[in-house]
Amino acid sequence: MKKRQHKILDHTILSYFLLLIFVSLFEETLGAVLDKQISSFIPGYATETIVMGKTAEVFSGVGAAAAALLAALLFKLWFRPDYNGCLQKKGIKEGLLMLLPFLVIHYAGSIVSWITLGTASVFIALLRATAPGFGEEIMFRGLGVANYMRKIQSAGQIKVIFWLSSIVFGLVHLMNILAGGDPMAVIIQAIYATGVGMLFGAVYLRTGNLWPTILGHWSVDFFEFVRVDLSGSGGVMVGMGIGDWITIAAGAFAAYWGLRLMNPKYYDEIMEIWDRKWNKKEAAETADGSLSVDQIN
Repeated sequence: MKKRQHKILDHTILSYFLLLIFVSLFEETLGAVLDKQISSFIPGYATETIVMGKTAEVFSGVGAAAAALLAALLFKLWFRPDYNGCLQKKGIKEGLLMLLPFLVIHYAGSIVSWITLGTASVFIALLRATAPGFGEEIMFRGLGVANYMRKIQSAGQIKVIFWLSSIVFGLVHLMNILAGGDPMAVIIQAIYATGVGMLFGAVYLRTGNLWPTILGHWSVDFFEFVRVDLSGSGGVMVGMGIGDWITIAAGAFAAYWGLRLMNPKYYDEIMEIWDRKWNKKEAAETADGSLSVDQIN
């Protein structure tokens, strides 16, 4: 059987951005259609925000999450049978334990914000949080990082995708200025997002499983969207409160903890995890003339 070629996706850095755009297009088209339909029968699901000085209605939640999951499925199917996928049972517990210290600090900051600013609908917050929880994790980490790990040949190359995915994740949050966010608050949010991206990226690389970061991201944004101010602005920062400074501290801790998790002593372990996810060992044995498990069966 002739092996499928992946000429464009073999360019690791370029393909990271192409896959990011790929997921984004799914969310902006299919996801937007689904979310608009959902908003028609769930009051409060849509929010009004300012985009480039104009008021616009924004629909983002379950539809965006579903579209991102479809993009992840298509990615897995494209690479079948070489790729095992990024959503599996193995590694969920370990990944959540890695995230736990950060999550506890962040939840504390969110609760302080609830007390000082007030709360909105818990149900709506739960639905809206699925968009960043699933969408952003699949967009900024899930596909691009997996594809990068498919091609690298040495453990030392791991740090490139770790930093790239973290910095891009942070910089994208600067776009909230265009949605009417307070410039200083948005810049702080972008720095915070970079730190969180470092931790989420480290957990994904260390486990080969995106579920821990999806669940962690979903829960963090759920706690934030319960806040009455962020519920009304669609998550755009319009100022800094006491609770926000605690969550910023959580972001600083995330950066520190992410670097600890990405100590070079773990690089060989990370390579082994991703070699198994991409069936590289089996492919190498087959190339050497030995029989693979599938051939034996």
